[in-house]
Amino acid sequence: MKQHVWPSFVILAALALAGCGKSTNSLQANSGTGAPAGSDDAQVSNVVQNNPGYVDDDVWQSSQEQTYDNPGGFAAIRPLRFWRQITAVDRTVDKVFGMPDSNGRPTLAMVTVHKHITGTFDIVAGEADSTRALVKKPLDDDWTRKLVLMRVPAPGDSGRGRWRLVGTSGVDVQTRAGSTHIQSVRVQSGTLDTLITDPLELHRLRRVVWLRPAQPVTLTVTTGDPTNVVLFYGRDMRRRFTNNGDGTFMFVYPAGRFLGLRHFGVDALSHGTLFDDQAAYDSNAWLFLYTVDPLRTPIQGE
Repeated sequence: MKQHVWPSFVILAALALAGCGKSTNSLQANSGTGAPAGSDDAQVSNVVQNNPGYVDDDVWQSSQEQTYDNPGGFAAIRPLRFWRQITAVDRTVDKVFGMPDSNGRPTLAMVTVHKHITGTFDIVAGEADSTRALVKKPLDDDWTRKLVLMRVPAPGDSGRGRWRLVGTSGVDVQTRAGSTHIQSVRVQSGTLDTLITDPLELHRLRRVVWLRPAQPVTLTVTTGDPTNVVLFYGRDMRRRFTNNGDGTFMFVYPAGRFLGLRHFGVDALSHGTLFDDQAAYDSNAWLFLYTVDPLRTPIQGE
């Protein structure tokens, strides 16, 4: 097994951008923020807005139900079905500009997308042959993803250059005041064997993990807490990981037959989230991009 080490250009970029000009605004194009080089700020906002496949995910905010069969053991409630009901998403983006050219204009931008997500975590609890109850727990999560954009020369633009999306991270979703944490995710498929210990670590856009159609993927999640429940989220699949009893959890799934860019997610829930109607909702999810087949999805706004 090898550690997942991303190319050094983004690490150097992050260091170079520390302390440089910064602006914060919603993900709306052409927003006037007074940031360094306003036209660059607007271009960066446009590129981010026009590439939702690399910014948003299509798995975590789904209201798709998931079942929990045969929970076993002592529990205050027995969950039969559960899902998230999202009622509000407050989305902002921080942009940090750096590495100025000879004219003083930035050539690199580090973008951090934030979402404050609220709603409820809903559980249908009871016995299969008895009265059932709906338990609704307040949901209050922070969603974070990082992106890197670079300003590169473009023909006929008189040296102004255009901004392109060149790097991305995974997504970290953490319950505010929560105590459940994922420590690592190991991904194995064919010759791929990589360990991810930070979902917000950056990598080149063109180096997004790619898999062959229907290729089996083995995921091993470590939380260090054997009482956690760990779930898999795919575009059309929701399943529970096998609990190994030592704080690690395993799941195998097929990469899928449809070509293109997609996400998968792993979500660790505290035991009380599902099995105690008095316990608060507590979750930590990591979401990752991958593509099926070596297909390179075009980036809009380049």
